[in-house]
Amino acid sequence: MNYRQQFSLWICIQSLILVCFLSVPSAALAGDVVVIGGTERQKRFVSCVAKVSANELRALPNSDQPMTFLILEQQKFLQARDAFHANRTKLAFSNLAIRRIYLSSRVFTDSDTALRCVPHELGHFVTQSRFEGPAELAAERIRWRTRQTCGRAVQ
Repeated sequence: MNYRQQFSLWICIQSLILVCFLSVPSAALAGDVVVIGGTERQKRFVSCVAKVSANELRALPNSDQPMTFLILEQQKFLQARDAFHANRTKLAFSNLAIRRIYLSSRVFTDSDTALRCVPHELGHFVTQSRFEGPAELAAERIRWRTRQTCGRAVQ
């Protein structure tokens, strides 16, 4: 794929994201969690995990802005991943600057994978770090609270 094709793909993905974001109801106020795509069950799970992380996320820069989760079918996820040059990831990645988490629909193939990936990506926000170690330490705390609070949403 040459540079021109990559740029065109990047523009298409950004346009898709903008259209999805604009289609979100106006009820998504500052500081809220917005989940775009996915099934109702996936949305409930992501919302629950975000809710148990709310206290830690409130202390972050731009915490008055919504945190957006995009649940994408695998092919769309791979296109977004390539556009953001997040080539080492297979299931999820985050963009700290725009408070957005991209999740492949494959994250939700089983509860263990969902419980591993979603808290891990939130761990990047809690630590404000792109490094895996600190994010994973924060993710362990989030996972514990998720198991305690979300119960059936995890299963």
